[in-house]
Amino acid sequence: MAQIPSDPSSEAGLSLRLPPGTDPAIASSLKRGMEELLAVVVALPQFEAQILGRADEIASVFTGLVAPTAPLIEERIRRQKAMQEVLSRGDWFTAEQINALQTAPRANKAHPASDWKRRGRIFGVTVNRKEYFAGYQFDALFQPLPVIREILEALGPVADSWKIAAWFHFPNGWIIGRGKHEGEPISPRDALDRRDEVIDAARHVHGGYVA
Repeated sequence: MAQIPSDPSSEAGLSLRLPPGTDPAIASSLKRGMEELLAVVVALPQFEAQILGRADEIASVFTGLVAPTAPLIEERIRRQKAMQEVLSRGDWFTAEQINALQTAPRANKAHPASDWKRRGRIFGVTVNRKEYFAGYQFDALFQPLPVIREILEALGPVADSWKIAAWFHFPNGWIIGRGKHEGEPISPRDALDRRDEVIDAARHVHGGYVA
């Protein structure tokens, strides 16, 4: 096993055994990191609260944590604003509420929503560790609209389900309004009865939080 060598010029040395397979070439950088860590630790007063208060500083020594860049912060701000706007319109239901709205509710209150989601028939978003499902995905009997599955298939894999919610919510240039909204882009959620148009719009998605 590779080892982090101690400094022979110091009065006290520390030798650490590295995990099997560790590249010996990185031993010196690890040694520097350990020295910085120890400098932080030994300078701390021996009180648990103060040690915990410096935990982030200690962790940053190992991770090389740096301040987030401006573009990253701006992206998170856009995401939060999109989430707030999406949630402000329409009804959102928990799995338990969807279960209660079924003609024959199941004993497991996570069903049928969890099963529908797993099979790609609906999507959900998470708020404060709780999952919610948009009401426009369901018919009068609270069954998934068939077009939702087709739209999700056309959108393809999306890591952040809030992007799916934003796509449904914001006006989309590929779907044009009729009647008093003639010529205006409308939201996919308001055009679910126009199957071919919304599926075609889903195939042109650009992956952002605003369509």
